[in-house]
Amino acid sequence: VVALIVMFFGMVMEGLPAAIILLPVLFPTARAIGIDPIHFNIVLTAAVGVGLFMPPLGVGLLIALRFGKLSVTQHMPHYMPYFLSLVVGLLIIILIPELTLWLPRAAGLVR
Repeated sequence: VVALIVMFFGMVMEGLPAAIILLPVLFPTARAIGIDPIHFNIVLTAAVGVGLFMPPLGVGLLIALRFGKLSVTQHMPHYMPYFLSLVVGLLIIILIPELTLWLPRAAGLVR
């Protein structure tokens, strides 16, 4: 649910302002329910990144389409497999925290 909210914010805003608005609100709740802070921040960053390219309002998507002189409707059939792979990757990161925490653990930063 949090990833969907963050993706929506990433769709209508740039990444840094979205993170600045959402992090103080969501981080204490995530910490209170026992989510690792490093994992939470990686998921937040990835969800904002997916939101930047989420159709139809993603800021990054619209800028890329402007450079290519394409409309959203022209581009969408070709883009959907890539977008779905981004969403699947985000779901994998959310559901398997070890993927994001193995390197910090190897470096001794996380227990």
